[in-house]
Amino acid sequence: MSLGLDIGHFNSKVVLLSGSGDNIEAQKVKNCNTFTDLNLFDPETITKAQWVASIQDLFKEIKINPKSQKELVSSLIGSSTTIKQILTVEMAGQELVQALEFEAKKHIPLDGTEVIMDYHIIGESSKEVGKIDVLLVATTKNLITQHNQLITEIGFKKTGVFDATPVALTNLCIHNKGIPDQGVDVILNIGCKSTTIVVFGNGQDFFTRELNIAGHKISKSLMDKNSLNYYEAEKLKFEKGVQSLENTSTENESFSIQVAEKTIFTNLVEEIRKSLRYYMKTNPQAYFNKIYVTGGSANLVGVKDFISTNLNSEVELLDPFEKIALKDSTENPYQYSIAVGCALRGLTG
Repeated sequence: MSLGLDIGHFNSKVVLLSGSGDNIEAQKVKNCNTFTDLNLFDPETITKAQWVASIQDLFKEIKINPKSQKELVSSLIGSSTTIKQILTVEMAGQELVQALEFEAKKHIPLDGTEVIMDYHIIGESSKEVGKIDVLLVATTKNLITQHNQLITEIGFKKTGVFDATPVALTNLCIHNKGIPDQGVDVILNIGCKSTTIVVFGNGQDFFTRELNIAGHKISKSLMDKNSLNYYEAEKLKFEKGVQSLENTSTENESFSIQVAEKTIFTNLVEEIRKSLRYYMKTNPQAYFNKIYVTGGSANLVGVKDFISTNLNSEVELLDPFEKIALKDSTENPYQYSIAVGCALRGLTG
């Protein structure tokens, strides 16, 4: 058994998996909102107490005792985690660690605490003779301490493994789709507060980036332009998707809302385009096979086709339960992608 926990801003998700290989089954799948009043929701003001209380209630509802769980993998909250592929000369163990620590400090927003990192040596570089590719994952001690306290207060005796969102998403995509032999695949996880981009492939550079355009910003735009409360904006967003911007009472207002709302979706696509162009500039030999879209906002009506049309790419929704037996159907399965990716890591060790 492996328990995956995705502590999100809008809601938190838990997935309990059992089995191995091609015979994996989801024993429990559930989510809980972090808020009690949707109209007062603000991802910037969520407190640790709100997360703890809501997740404790979630475990009570699905009859899981956190104290008895031995295999927990949880996703780190926020974007203060850096994942970067580093090209370096081959060095002895401690010398390599010191070099990577120096590199990590360049990319992490420092908070006055020491750097906590892990790394995986990919192998000899295909770009430069005598050098190796290393995948570096780094954050700060302060973030790890905060996450550890949160997991402990929820009730877990063992805090388990902490996973970075891009790593969890990559594990999920590899489990469902495999690693492309040629070119690279792209994952877009459109969540509440941010959209995570991951680019990976066999023998290709690993790349990830966080965008601050996602479900919450779309809802806020609908609220501002249509004079709606948060509940009404969320309902309109999921009913109409990309076309929600056309919903208004007068022609002039309709044009205003349409321009503003399209700008948000266009901005999202433009940020994705910039990221993919940057990847191609640094990896001119690579090419994009397919874009997999997932996350809580992935199933907005028209979003998949909007991304496909504007990026001129093949786009497919990434269902986390595609190769996992699910006892009961679940609403919006795409929101569980990070939790499933975490739980898969627990099964494979």
